[in-house]
Amino acid sequence: MADFRVVLVEHGYPDKHLEKEIINAAGGEFMDAEDRPLSEALDLCRQADGILVRRTLVTADMIRTFHRCRIIVRYGVGTDNIDVKAATGAGIMVGNVPDYCMDEVSTHAIALLLACVRNLCGTYSRMAHGHWDDSPLVAVSQVAGRSLGLVGLGQIGSAVARKLRAWELRLLACDPFVEDSHALGLGTQLVDLETLCRQSDYISLHVPLLPETHHLIGSEQLKLIKPGCILVNTARGPVVDTRAVLGALDEGRLAWAGLDVFEEEPLPVNSPLRSHPGIILSNHTAWYSEESQRRLQTSAANAIVAACTGGVPASLANPQVLYKLDKFNQWRPAPSMLWQLARLRKSGLMP
Repeated sequence: MADFRVVLVEHGYPDKHLEKEIINAAGGEFMDAEDRPLSEALDLCRQADGILVRRTLVTADMIRTFHRCRIIVRYGVGTDNIDVKAATGAGIMVGNVPDYCMDEVSTHAIALLLACVRNLCGTYSRMAHGHWDDSPLVAVSQVAGRSLGLVGLGQIGSAVARKLRAWELRLLACDPFVEDSHALGLGTQLVDLETLCRQSDYISLHVPLLPETHHLIGSEQLKLIKPGCILVNTARGPVVDTRAVLGALDEGRLAWAGLDVFEEEPLPVNSPLRSHPGIILSNHTAWYSEESQRRLQTSAANAIVAACTGGVPASLANPQVLYKLDKFNQWRPAPSMLWQLARLRKSGLMP
């Protein structure tokens, strides 16, 4: 008989052998419910010790039915599809995997930025239709000497700074939970959001989706930007007010927007974002590489095993639950948790 039971509700990846091998090797039973109706999967979760999800909305009502659950792990960085407050109240850890795709997302953000700066998609489209333009139709400016504003200087924002610090850019960052010494070590100046918006030629977003970051970039912020600014979002769609971005593009305040994430996903077929000439899109794939997907699945399974065998995973969306479980002293937080811990302490949710 297995020591614990884990239910995979869904993740949508090609296979589950990594999770199954890790969980079985630890003495657990791995139950794959991905091809079952959600109601059946949730029935299995009632007696599960661990639950794995990716996109499924996990509500407070669902959590109340998880009678044995020790941990819910989301495949990915954000946990905005899980009612973390309800899980904390129920004494359930909420795990995530915040450090599996730092290289991929930071590289993708830079790729979107450069595609905008150099008008690569417009040039490709005209070439594909038989055109050859010796004089580009869209003005292109050099990168050297420009200012890049990073909204969020956690692991991914820091990776962008490290990769671009040799590009002769002035690097600015806005992050209330980062020390000056960390920013200076990256050749980056910490400023407030208003200053960043006023002084940046390019703005790249690297913050989690939280109540305080919802529509962090909206009409008020976009009124402050330099004419011709470029905005890149590889964080979470709702961090940006889509209508405000479209308005800023139409008014010429924004020159381009490079977007990998959206307020509604999948992006509706009739969304004006799809056809706007000032927007370059990708379909929430900044996280992906073959290597990052393996890291993600392995890390999620290891987090489940840690919790279901009496331990604590290195990354939690609700570390304050450990006080309730009397497990805080055995926790060894991952470096990626520093931002979350600082936020929780500042908000009074943790001592």
